[in-house]
Amino acid sequence: MLQSKMIQNQIKKNLLQVLLCVFSVGIVFAQSSTSDLTKRFLQRADDQYSAMQYEEAFKTINATLKLSERDEVPGNVYLLATQIYTKLLDKMTKTKDFTLFNDVIMNLQTYPKLSDDPQIQKYVRMIQQMQADIKEAARDAKQQAQTKEMMESFAATQQAGNEEMKEAIRQGLESAGEKTAEAVREVSETTNNTMKEISRTSNKTIWILVMLGALIFVIVFILVVVGIRVSARASAMQTAQLDSTLKLIAGMQQTNNQLLLGGITDFGGMGLKSAGSSRWGVDALPAPEMTDDEKAELKQLVIDCEKLGSEIDAVTKRKNNSKNVSELVYKLAMQLGLNQNSSMIYFAASMVYDAGFLAVPEEILEAENLTDEQREILREHVNQYEQYLGFVPRKYWDIFEDAAKYHHENMDGSGYKGLAGDAIPQIARLIHVAESYNSLISRRNYKQIQDKESAIQELESKPNLYDNDVVKVLDSIV
Repeated sequence: MLQSKMIQNQIKKNLLQVLLCVFSVGIVFAQSSTSDLTKRFLQRADDQYSAMQYEEAFKTINATLKLSERDEVPGNVYLLATQIYTKLLDKMTKTKDFTLFNDVIMNLQTYPKLSDDPQIQKYVRMIQQMQADIKEAARDAKQQAQTKEMMESFAATQQAGNEEMKEAIRQGLESAGEKTAEAVREVSETTNNTMKEISRTSNKTIWILVMLGALIFVIVFILVVVGIRVSARASAMQTAQLDSTLKLIAGMQQTNNQLLLGGITDFGGMGLKSAGSSRWGVDALPAPEMTDDEKAELKQLVIDCEKLGSEIDAVTKRKNNSKNVSELVYKLAMQLGLNQNSSMIYFAASMVYDAGFLAVPEEILEAENLTDEQREILREHVNQYEQYLGFVPRKYWDIFEDAAKYHHENMDGSGYKGLAGDAIPQIARLIHVAESYNSLISRRNYKQIQDKESAIQELESKPNLYDNDVVKVLDSIV
């Protein structure tokens, strides 16, 4: 019995040893198989690299990397991968074909050792800059087309208004002329008939008829005067009806864009003023007709503002900032119900609202870390605008001054000048929102760029800084 148990134990030990040997042989075989597969992939990637088939070599070397543990990739695999990635990125910079660039970025994050190579880092930064420039160029082209379309629409609207007014005046004059001519014909016929009757009567009757004729003449004269006045009144009523119709049409065109916010744009007094009220366009009058001289003056003003805006962008290193902000301000103004003339002036003023930066020393504008003294000098740009805006017509000066002086005011009064709420001019509130939105979506580092929805949410989260009604309208147009 004891001997039988010993035999059984010996058999178990021998069986266990056999199983261990088989398992060890399997592991060695698997490692050998994986190593052979890695070598084959590595050789194929090297052949494709030598044949300048960099896209195929990129895919093959990625498969080779996946066969190895991330922390145990052989050095020769990393070496070949670095060469392939470098050539592929160099080819992208020349062909502008960035199809595989996202895959490259993902693999560099997976294998940090590859991203440490200086050449790869250089090409990645270069391609990211190229992609950003392509997007910027496309956006610039779109904005230029929108600006051109906006100017053409403005000119067409003014022309249409002129033609309609001329036609109404012509019709009124024709109507008045016809009625006057008819009254004169009646007087003439009555007089002729009276004279014929007088010639057929006796001397006694002549005096009676003369008196009667005089009376009739007076009555007819009165009728003519009344007729002329009625005609003039009818013409005035037609003109008033035309004005009312034009205002109604303009109101209907703006109804869908107006919010119950309001604000008045005043054309009286010494010139155009930007009211501080939050009523926006509810009480705004339709755009008054502009003369040819006023149109030429406004066109030249826009050209001068574009030139100065480019100078400001160059100094502040903010490419196309003036065009981007002025585009948004014009659209916001139109959506909020301001008339087209006012919106065009806002458009021009929003190109040069940062003119005061031209007076700030260059070393302060380029400094990354500012001292308290330098920060105070930088804040002074809101008071240094006047010397650069001498070309602005006097009647538009208040708008441009409000834009330059108060665009850093916050709704809670924490801004540069301490204005709060409705005390902040309309143009300043529009620029504050448009400038902040443009800044959020225009950061050049790709990791910091925000999409439009995130940028809007950022503005909405700070009602203490931005006019929430303006932010809502911005959300509806971007």
